[in-house]
Amino acid sequence: MEGKTESNEVLYSPSLWCKRMHPDTVVNKHIEIVQFISEQIKKSSYRVTANIRYGPGDQQLLDVYENELTSLDYTFVYIHGGYWQDLNKDISAYCVEPLVNAGIRVVIPGYDLAPKVTLCNIVEEIHQLLSYLKDCLKYKNIWLGGHSAGAHLAASMIHPELIESIGVKGFILISGVFDLNPLLETSINKALRLNKKTCLQLSPLNNLHGLDFTHIMTQICVKVLVVYAENDSPAFHFQSKQLAKLLDKLGLEVIEERINGVDHFDIVENLSNKDYSLTKTIINFILN
Repeated sequence: MEGKTESNEVLYSPSLWCKRMHPDTVVNKHIEIVQFISEQIKKSSYRVTANIRYGPGDQQLLDVYENELTSLDYTFVYIHGGYWQDLNKDISAYCVEPLVNAGIRVVIPGYDLAPKVTLCNIVEEIHQLLSYLKDCLKYKNIWLGGHSAGAHLAASMIHPELIESIGVKGFILISGVFDLNPLLETSINKALRLNKKTCLQLSPLNNLHGLDFTHIMTQICVKVLVVYAENDSPAFHFQSKQLAKLLDKLGLEVIEERINGVDHFDIVENLSNKDYSLTKTIINFILN
């Protein structure tokens, strides 16, 4: 993999690849940054409808951010990362301001975390989330995105029947893990308790094979934005490239992009900045 011989433990530890600060401090700094931005958003003049319950799980709550500019036609759902076992929706509203100001409603969902629940349970919670958005909130055009573990959860919803029934217009996948097999022998799996069978069942790079998007693409031109950070590890680069290649082969409209000058953490921290290249790309991706 691009000449790298590091173990999977190293390749799937994003903090070890950060060049801005010491690996021991980067995660705590990330939490500090996104928490501060999210708290400022909650104090702003946006219309915030908080803690809407979309399922029975303790963390199956969502927040909706809107203002007078937001349109019924544009809803972006942003799923937080944290390796399916950390972080939460309350510190994940950092992308809200530029998007809402561009006329896009933003939904930030929570979900239950491992080891309290399995990854299979978490994927099912995201199914429940989408059904709730369509059936209860009556949202019609949904762009589903996420970062890291959140990108995996969003990608797990790429299925022709689900896209058609819910009305998903596109997916925005930021620095995701789409093949879970490399995590099996890492410390990340201690809470996840994955085995070879569940890795296959829950890996988009495995379960997308053989799906037929021909019919749905005549109804909805489904777009997928796959992005990763220059200073992500080679493993994250490789997985994003492999997913983009597979989705293109399946006939979806795919944009793949490396974001230069950022790592696994500030690739999303910077989404609070309207002039940041990825912020502009996401807004353009949704509105056009």
